[in-house]
Amino acid sequence: MDNGGFVDLSHFGAELMLAKTLFDYGARTPVVSALCGIKRKTATRIYRLAQEQAPIKGMLPWDPHWISRSTINNLHASIFLGLIQDYVSGRANGTELGLQFCNAYMLYCSIVAHNPKPCSREAGFEHHRVLDINRAWQLTRQFHASALHFVMCLCCQSRFLIPRQEDQQAARCPVCENKTGSVARQHRISRPFSQNAGKTLTICLDRF
Repeated sequence: MDNGGFVDLSHFGAELMLAKTLFDYGARTPVVSALCGIKRKTATRIYRLAQEQAPIKGMLPWDPHWISRSTINNLHASIFLGLIQDYVSGRANGTELGLQFCNAYMLYCSIVAHNPKPCSREAGFEHHRVLDINRAWQLTRQFHASALHFVMCLCCQSRFLIPRQEDQQAARCPVCENKTGSVARQHRISRPFSQNAGKTLTICLDRF
C-alpha cells in the first residue's frame, strides 16, 4: 500500500516513542532529530502526525551567556545540568542518550513544578519551567563540550554553573553573591530575583 513516501513507523519503536515525548515537551525538530538519531525530514513527518500541524520553523535558542544573565537562569540551568551530570552517561549515544536526556528533563520539570514559593519570573512560566527543552539541549551540548562546568559555592556548599573562562577561585553562587551585595563578578546578576531564588535553591538543590 502506498504510504505517500512516509517511512514505516513500525521500524522505529523506541525512537518513535521518544520523539513523541520530546515533541509533547515542546522540542523542535532539529533537537528530536539529534536525540533520536533520525533524519530531520523524518522528525518533521512524525511531528505532523503527532501534533496535526506543521512544526515551528526558525533558529534554536542560543546564548552562550544565558546562565550569567540572571540568578534564576543560573539556578534552573544548575538544577538541570546537575541531573545530566548525575544520571546521563558520558558514553551514551543514539536513542540511549535521548532517553537519558528526556528523563533528566522530566525530572527537572517535576522538581521545579513542586516549588511552593516561585518568584514572579518563575510564576510566569508554565509549571515554573524557566528552562525550555530546546535551550536545555543547547546547554547540554555546551556542558559536554566543557564550555560550562560546575564549581562549589564557598558559602552554601551548593554546586552551580560557570562558563569555562571564569575564575574558579573564591567562587560564590549567584544567590549568595546577591545576598552579600557583591558587585565584584564580571557578569553581575540582577537583584530582583534573589529573595525567592534563595528559597528555590534550598528546595531544589538539596535533592541532588
